[in-house]
Amino acid sequence: MNIRVIVFSAIALAGTAGLLVTGLSGAGNERGGHDEDDDGVHEHEAVRGMAEQGDILSLEQILQNARQHRAGRVLETELEEKRGELVYEVEILDDNGEVWEMKLDARSGELLEEEQED
Repeated sequence: MNIRVIVFSAIALAGTAGLLVTGLSGAGNERGGHDEDDDGVHEHEAVRGMAEQGDILSLEQILQNARQHRAGRVLETELEEKRGELVYEVEILDDNGEVWEMKLDARSGELLEEEQED
């Protein structure tokens, strides 16, 4: 499987209810919103399968980990493959109106990086 980026947009104010796949790209190929790989398998379904098999943490677990480091409203979540590793990028709007981007290891949930967006 060749997953590059899967973008989730938080529709609900809390939790992971109402998450929607809004776009993805793969293998250097912009797909313009199509969510199928060359085999016709939906990439978001493949990601769900990886979480169910324990290969990566579920999005719900990742968001819980992110909120332990930074409270606020989740604006966007991406799953990216970087140098062969799967990384969740989570954008959170804090109570002060500042947006923070956090990178978490998709397998362990470990916070890898956090920075305030401009």
